[in-house]
This record gives sequence, structure tokens and C-alpha cells, in this order.
Amino acid sequence: MREELRAFFNEKASVWDSLQKVSPQRIRNLLEPLPVAKGGSILDVGSGTGVLIPFLRELFSPSLIVELDIAEEMLKIAKEKFDDDGIIYVWGDAESFVFDRTFDAIICYSSFPHFSDKERVVVHLSNFLKKGGVFAILHSSGREAIHRIHASNEVTREDLLPPASEVALIFKKAGLEIIRSVDDDDEYALVGVKG
Repeated sequence: MREELRAFFNEKASVWDSLQKVSPQRIRNLLEPLPVAKGGSILDVGSGTGVLIPFLRELFSPSLIVELDIAEEMLKIAKEKFDDDGIIYVWGDAESFVFDRTFDAIICYSSFPHFSDKERVVVHLSNFLKKGGVFAILHSSGREAIHRIHASNEVTREDLLPPASEVALIFKKAGLEIIRSVDDDDEYALVGVKG
């Protein structure tokens, strides 16, 4: 676990929602194409303050949402906003956390650049994806915009988002068939299905 990254996000947790100004429709547009079955289970990786929760509920009516984040303060805020039986909050590192279940969908929204070993994260997490399950890496901005934002801070300066074509090779190693790939100035979406 990158302790400096954990500290950075814990420090920003109380103001995070006011700093992130993504239109709800942009988030909805990223999630809508995902072939996630209604009533399934969803793992939200790098979940932060729970920004995806209302959209996941609206679009997929999941029976369970697991919010995984390295910053416990982010999770506390998410739990204050959405505290009910259908959500489990887990403090841990996506590179090594072990789950006692599998999921119908695993979504990394605006978190993938922060993983030190991106291949390890995808391969590791795909072990907890059901056959036919969806693995999605989503960003509501293009790579260059993300890199500019991350470059402005010492802690996130090297947290880069690789081209979708590179991450697609990792997906293949993890047994994920690519069903959607967008890597442009406005959006980044790589979606695979476990065979």
C-alpha cells in the first residue's frame, strides 16, 4: 500500500466531493453500456466517497455493492452518505485484498492510475470475477487531462493512465475479452468480460 497516497486521500476526504465536478450524465454515460445483470454484485475499486453508488443503484439495482478503498476517511464519508444493508465498506489495497466471494462486475472508476502495479491489480481482481462478469476501467476525462491533474501534485505526479491498447494486453492475460475500448480526449473506457 502506498502510504503517501493513502495519507493524501485521507487528507482530502472531507472536501473531495466539492473538488470533483463531474456531470452526473457523464458518469451515467460511462456506466450505461456495461452489460451488468440486474440484481448482481458489484465491486467498486478505489471507491472514494461513493460517487458511483447512486448510479449503480439506478442502472443495475445490485443486490450488493462492495466499496474498496485505501483511504479509510473516504470510506467514512461514503458510509455517512449511503449507510444501508446493500453496501459493504472495505478498507484495503486492491493489489492484495482477498475477498470471500466473487462479483458480477468489478469497476475501477477514476482510480486505475493510482495503482503501482496495474497488471497485478487486474490479474488479482479478475480472480474474484464470476465467469461472464464485467471488468471495467472508466474515466470521465481523457488520459492527457488526467495526467495534467496528477502532475500538479507531488504524490500523484507519476500516477499515469496507460493507453487502452496497453491495458488491453493485461486484460487478455487475465482472461478478459475486450468488448469496449475508448481512449480519446473526453473519455477512457476499457471493458472486458471474463471467459
